[in-house]
Amino acid sequence: MGVAAVLDPRYKMFLVKFFFRKIYHESARFKIDEVRQNCYDLLFDYQSRCCTLNESSSNIGGLETTMSSDVHSNVNVDENLDEFEQFVISKTSSATNLSATSELDMYLEESLLSRARDFDILNWWKTNGVKFPTLQKMARDILVYSCFYRCIRVCI
Repeated sequence: MGVAAVLDPRYKMFLVKFFFRKIYHESARFKIDEVRQNCYDLLFDYQSRCCTLNESSSNIGGLETTMSSDVHSNVNVDENLDEFEQFVISKTSSATNLSATSELDMYLEESLLSRARDFDILNWWKTNGVKFPTLQKMARDILVYSCFYRCIRVCI
């Protein structure tokens, strides 16, 4: 639930800090750090899934390119292009890691949205997915689950 609170642009880490200090007193700092670390761990998990899918599709595309170019060119050129393709994939993966790592930082640094009764958090993430694509996927999964969990608790 702490991660769900962080993914709400009206609260972010501020809500976690505020209530954890009231609940946990002296040990609040450790609990707050735990929630923050869970956010980063989850971000890296989503990021690694994304990168694995991108690398797989890049390798498939590279295979098709190599197969078609074998017919029209010599082997040395293909080997160099294969090396180049692997170089591009490794650099793209590194760039994705850096951008996804800073995605959470950028989100947390932005100011809080004002609280409004009719605020649609899922719609906010839908429209802000361009800016925070990995966080959008996390929010989609986590917020839907946390809403479902809250509804069950209310019904019971």
